[in-house]
Amino acid sequence: MIEEIGVITAVDKDHIWVETQVKTTCGSCEAQENCGTGVVAKAFSPKKEKIILRCSEEAKIGQKVKLGIQEEHLISASALMYLLPLSVLIIVAVGAQALLPMLGLTSEFWTIGAALFATFLSFLWIKSSTQSNKGQKFQPRLLAVLPFEQQKTPSKP
Repeated sequence: MIEEIGVITAVDKDHIWVETQVKTTCGSCEAQENCGTGVVAKAFSPKKEKIILRCSEEAKIGQKVKLGIQEEHLISASALMYLLPLSVLIIVAVGAQALLPMLGLTSEFWTIGAALFATFLSFLWIKSSTQSNKGQKFQPRLLAVLPFEQQKTPSKP
């Protein structure tokens, strides 16, 4: 289970809005000051991510929560998002290159267009399948609402 800590930014009767800090691998690299990739990652990566979760526990704004997602679900989501469109692009491009000349379409424009259109359709299919009930496994789950940390007040002598 991959876990992350988030902060509640809004509370509804049975939902909470949680904000998490986006972390990049560049943050722990020693060469981040001299690396172009690190500069680009800092400039263009979103700093915070907001999600809405169902919560039946008592929760308050500013309280921390523990979120989690199964490793195998994260790996399968990554494969679905990266490998499927790439495979569709290659297979349709090769197939179109072989089949379109039989229809009299010999220009590479038609091959590229067919491959890009099929890849676009694969992204639409991925989006709809991950937003359906079957795609709920790809969403982070609320593991625990953490208690408020007591702020230390200076004691009077």
